[in-house]
Parts: sequence; structure tokens; C-alpha cells
Amino acid sequence: MKNLIKHLVLIFVLNTQVLPNGFKFVAMSDSRGPYNGVNDSVLSKLVNHILTNQHGVKFVVFAGDMVNGHEHDPARTFSELMHWKDVMGPIYENENFVWPKVWPVVGNHEIRNGKDEDNFRRAFPDVFGNGPDDEKGLSYSFDFGNSHFVVVNTDRWYYGDPEDTTDDRRDWHYVKHLDWLEKDLAEAKKRNVKHIFVFSHEMGFPTGGHLHDGLPNLGRNFVPPLDSTRIWYLERRNKFWNLLKKYDVDAHICGHEHLYARQSVDGVYEIITGSAGAPLYEFNPRYREDPDTVYPGEEMSYEKAVNYYKVLKYNYGPGKNSQASENFFGLKAFNYTVYDVQDEYVLVETYGGFLKKGTSNVLGTGIKLIDKFYINKNK
Repeated sequence: MKNLIKHLVLIFVLNTQVLPNGFKFVAMSDSRGPYNGVNDSVLSKLVNHILTNQHGVKFVVFAGDMVNGHEHDPARTFSELMHWKDVMGPIYENENFVWPKVWPVVGNHEIRNGKDEDNFRRAFPDVFGNGPDDEKGLSYSFDFGNSHFVVVNTDRWYYGDPEDTTDDRRDWHYVKHLDWLEKDLAEAKKRNVKHIFVFSHEMGFPTGGHLHDGLPNLGRNFVPPLDSTRIWYLERRNKFWNLLKKYDVDAHICGHEHLYARQSVDGVYEIITGSAGAPLYEFNPRYREDPDTVYPGEEMSYEKAVNYYKVLKYNYGPGKNSQASENFFGLKAFNYTVYDVQDEYVLVETYGGFLKKGTSNVLGTGIKLIDKFYINKNK
């Protein structure tokens, strides 16, 4: 009953906001680290920077991998999630944010055991239960001001045959309920919302560190031709992205890759706001004179990456960026993104800091504005 009352109050608050000058929200992700599953140091600095500098922000969307999680100890994963909420405490306790203040997204590190989906629901009981029947509390949507927000789960647990106790495993790297997503987006368009934002943990177009998975999920050491499993994942990714195009979604906001990147693919922005503390990644390898060399921090050599680029139809070769779009921009930085949502446009500002030399997860600089662009579909 208590949660029902909270949800009714939240629906009233979200649907009665008078926001004549628009509103702001923050997105961030991937804060896993060495302190009870969390990189306390980086995450707390980013949180303090938000509270000190981003006045008027209404809520935060956190796109998964908050914690390390544990494959064999789901109780430890739950403990890590509770610790993460403690580190995020200054936001949860700030009266200027709209309840529930942080909207969580499932990441692959939160789902490493058959009990972890229930762990996630226990840790975050205040999200809406309007998702698919088997993803209540894991996928959901809501309206705020002039906009619609959709959270979709890309990292599930597969229970398989209930008679076979060995047939359960991680079931990552795809959106299962595309039918639910399309219905949700279609209903939002009927309400004449100005903007739509879709969130998930995994990205549609890998930019660095996860060229082998994400929603295309080509796998490690991929060599053509495509087999039936890889074709299936690619088709699911394509159907997902086609829905975003069909319903004029402003941006797909995600994490999974520990870096900052943004690019417009077929008119839809994909924004990876991918490290609030997790070890930073290098970007996809570019063309070079020694194509078979794996450079420090890169996932694979350029020579091996070409197999992926060909299938994914990336821009590769001399002078190309090895990404899905020529308008790609990215930085190896800890970061969060701020969205100033107006009727006619969305201003996106990214704030971040850079590594301490010789480390992969230690902030070595101050936090400052590192990128700024507009999403304006009228131009």
C-alpha cells in the first residue's frame, strides 16, 4: 500500500509539472569500482559537481553497471547496490530533485546470478511497474513535462526449461520486448510529447572497448561469415534502431563502454555517457601502418577490428574514424551529461574529468565542460 501511494503521488507530480521554461535532467552510468563494488572517489566527485553546478536539474537517469556484482554471491551484489545508494545519498537527500530522484537502468554487472533481477527490484522499489510482465521494475516508462522517457532492459537472466536446473544463464545484449517498446512509443506520440528519450545499458553502435558485443553482439574473435546467432542479434539491433527512427526519438542514452561518445545515426543520437568511475576505455582502433599491433588499452588490433567494421558498415580505412557515423565525437573521460529540454530543442552539455597518469580509474583533473551540442530536429 505504501508503494502504491508513492506511485500515485509520483504520477500526479510528473503529470502536473508546470515547466514554462523547460527542465533539466542528468544522465550517467558505469560507476563500478574497488570500494564495495563502487568507485566511491570518482562517483562522489561527480555527484558533488552536479549538486554544486547544475541548478534546476529534476532527476538523474543512471544507465546501469552501478556496481561490480558477483556471479556466485547475490547477497553481495545487493549489498553493493545499497552502498551505491549511500554514495548517491546527496542526490537522494536533495529536496530540489523530483522523487524518486534517480531512475535506475539494469546493467550486465547487476545481473550475474539468477537471483539478481529480484535483487534489483528490492534495491529500487520506487520505479514504475508498467513494463512487460516479466520485466516489471526492470523496464518502464513515464512522462515528465513535455517529454517521454523509456527505460529498456538489455541485460536479462534466462531461466530456460523449468525442469532443467542447469538451464539458466545470463541473457545479455538485446532488447527482448520490442513489441512493448513500439506500443509505448506509439502511445507517447499520440499524446503529442515534444521529445522522447530511450535509455538502456548497452549501446547499438560500439565505439570502443565493446566492439565484440553491445546490441550487435558479434562475439569475440569474430571472423566472417555471419552465423545464424550473429544474424539474429544484428536483426534485433536493427529492429530496435528502426523503432527509434520511426517514432522520432531524440536520443538513445546508454553506457556499457567506459568513455564519452555521441553520434547521430540515421537522425537519432546515440549518447554514451559511460563512466562515472569504471575503468576508462580506448576507442575503436583506426587505420595504421602496423595493423596487426594491439595498442595499450585497445580491445583488439585494427586488422581484427576490420572484420567487425565490415559487418557493422562502419567508416574505416585511411583517414576514417572507425565509427558508425562521420559526425562521431568522443573523449576518454569520466563524465555525466546534462539535458536542457525546451520545446524546440535539447541542449546537451557534458561535464567530465580525465585520468591520473598511469591509472585507469583515478580522476586526475578537475571536472569541467568537455562537450556541448544541440538536438534540434527542425534543422
